[in-house]
Amino acid sequence: MGWFVGLSALVGVVVLVIARRRSERTVAEDWDVLLTPKGQEVYGSIQERVNGELRTLHGTLNQAFVTHELGSVEEAIELVQLGYRVIERFSPNMMKLLATMATFSRMVSAMVPVQPLKPADFQLRQLVSLVYLGRVLHRVLVTAGERFRLKLYILGQGFGVAMRYLVRSMDKIVHQESDADAEWRTVSAIQEDLQTLTQESLKSFRSLVVSLAAEGRSDLIPQLEDDARPTGNLPSNRRARLALVPPTNRPPS
Repeated sequence: MGWFVGLSALVGVVVLVIARRRSERTVAEDWDVLLTPKGQEVYGSIQERVNGELRTLHGTLNQAFVTHELGSVEEAIELVQLGYRVIERFSPNMMKLLATMATFSRMVSAMVPVQPLKPADFQLRQLVSLVYLGRVLHRVLVTAGERFRLKLYILGQGFGVAMRYLVRSMDKIVHQESDADAEWRTVSAIQEDLQTLTQESLKSFRSLVVSLAAEGRSDLIPQLEDDARPTGNLPSNRRARLALVPPTNRPPS
């Protein structure tokens, strides 16, 4: 009899989880109907730019992986250095986009409900821990706007963590340290995490555009695009700037 009660409880939990997920999808679809043509245009523009930058980074590093596997160490290092220059542009651009979204999210009273990031979607241990923290805080906050800005904060911190570890690994590769092979694997893992962070950022941008339209603030959407536009490379911190200096000329830290 006890096993039957336990099984019934388990089935009940599964049914509730499925029903909740269907409800969340329905809510998201209901909000998506409010996306205006102008909103779709702006979202498409931001999506194309961000994905273009990410493709450039992935293409450069993937070519570095292939070159390294073929045994052309010096050429692989040159490609890694090129990848670093792409990161110098990509990272501040994403940070600016997230900061702009956080600012504009305060201009609406009702935000599209957002879901927290999933730890299983990330590989870097430090990112997994950060995402777990985000899920805990998500349950503490009450309003959709607070949860939206929390997600943006976690995404921003995630980019910071990923970039720091990526630069560190690339630094070891360039200077051909003893654990360089392990760092190649780390770079590959971080690449996937950057892909996830970027796609979640774009989903959040779409949610913001829909929320502005629902609030009757479609007039702010072009301004949102303008404020999120890249202004060029922002200066990196000293450690990052020195990270890929050739060993013979590398100044002391």
